[in-house]
Amino acid sequence: MTTNFENERRQFDRLYFQSRIQLFIENQDPLVAYTMNLSDGGLLIKHDANLVPIIGQIFEIQAQDFPNAPIKKVIVRRIGDDHQIGVEFV
Repeated sequence: MTTNFENERRQFDRLYFQSRIQLFIENQDPLVAYTMNLSDGGLLIKHDANLVPIIGQIFEIQAQDFPNAPIKKVIVRRIGDDHQIGVEFV
């Protein structure tokens, strides 16, 4: 299912998809998180309280549900309530 709300200026439609991912952040042990939705431009990620993201922060992610998934670099663009962050692919 995809959605594109008229009042949101989204460049890409979203696909609601949950997948386990690993976050690789400099000077931290890898963290496990889950995608909530994805698009050609980025992801909405649900994480636990161990992650304190900063707008503009760059880190790497890797899907854990697919063998040999590539590691992708992302930048934090939005911090939401309930431990959610919006990231854009770099």
